[in-house]
Amino acid sequence: MTFESIRALLTARMAAFTGLEQSRIDYPNQPAVFTPPDTGLWARFTIQYATAFMAGMADQPYTRKPGQISIQCFARERTGTKAITELADALEAHFAYWQSGLLECAEATQVVAGEFEGFYQINVNIRFRAG
Repeated sequence: MTFESIRALLTARMAAFTGLEQSRIDYPNQPAVFTPPDTGLWARFTIQYATAFMAGMADQPYTRKPGQISIQCFARERTGTKAITELADALEAHFAYWQSGLLECAEATQVVAGEFEGFYQINVNIRFRAG
């Protein structure tokens, strides 16, 4: 698989998520500047690649490309943690152990990042491997 095909599949999977309006999701390097909504939850989607490695050799080398999806979930400070935790749980259910062709997602981990600059944050990290 190419890195572009991995990006396209994972981004399409995020776009299929119905637990948050797409206008509330910040995707990397978009033409328009993302502005967090004044109220409610929002998220930032990022794909982080790890070092690819040769996993086999036949008529040509066979490469695996691992990485991690990181979805940063945000709520305004002092609005409680129930809604953001439910969002993180829904994202975990949407991505964990999902597979499409040679791309497979593994377990999801939630990391509470706490409060910063007016937002409370939980990161949902999902490992993946392709190839």
